[in-house]
Amino acid sequence: MVLIIAFLNDGTIMTISKDRVKPSPVPDSWKLKEIFSIGVVLGTYLALMTVLFFWLMHKTSFFPDHFGVRDIGWSNSQMTAAVYLQVSIISQALIFVTRSRSWSFMERPGMLLLFAFVAAQLVATIIAVYAVWGFANIRGIGWGWAGVIWLYSIVTYFPLDIIKFIVRYIQSGNAWDNLIERKTAFTRKKDFGKEAREAQWAHAQRTLHGLHPTDTNQSPLPGGTSNRDLGEMAEQAKRRAEIARLREMNTLKGHVESVVRMKNLDVNMIQQSYTV
Repeated sequence: MVLIIAFLNDGTIMTISKDRVKPSPVPDSWKLKEIFSIGVVLGTYLALMTVLFFWLMHKTSFFPDHFGVRDIGWSNSQMTAAVYLQVSIISQALIFVTRSRSWSFMERPGMLLLFAFVAAQLVATIIAVYAVWGFANIRGIGWGWAGVIWLYSIVTYFPLDIIKFIVRYIQSGNAWDNLIERKTAFTRKKDFGKEAREAQWAHAQRTLHGLHPTDTNQSPLPGGTSNRDLGEMAEQAKRRAEIARLREMNTLKGHVESVVRMKNLDVNMIQQSYTV
């Protein structure tokens, strides 16, 4: 049965070469750390879901009680067919998660890939429903159990995207910065306090570049400040910072002042005169 799963999977995977995908917004590179870590986490999750399915089928009466199917926990050959179908469905559905950067159901796959997946799982479902193969110790489970397995696979499919996002977020480093340094991971503020941080940054930039004098009695986050005001403050501060950067790069005076600041020198102690 493992060979059949591998054969059907290979046929589906080959169609990825003709898949419909969005181009990467940044230059592509090998992200082996991300690939291995996501593979290990997703593989562990899928293995646990298969173990849970087998335990519910073999040790409990959960499926017969809730879905009205017959009990097959006593038959090794029928349990083999059921596990085969569950592993086949969820392992191939993983392709749609790994091929997308966003939610898998938000990025439509190519028609060839979609057709290959449907065809492969149709074959797997027919085998699990009707096959009576003594050499593989497999016996058909009927369409009732096939429907239950499809439902179970769909339910366990949705957390795959969430797990993918969590692993990528942890690897980006932003998770630990927000949790330890900025302490914004568990805040109740909108967008994790993004507006407040932007306003604080804009206030610091305006003060640094002389757009208004520093007022120690005034909070950098006035209560009456609107989102539009915060946006204008941030935009003005960005323009001022860009002007200062260009001044340092393209004028002699700006370059000298930049060197003085980097070396912690006092410009008043320098005897050499310079002009713009």
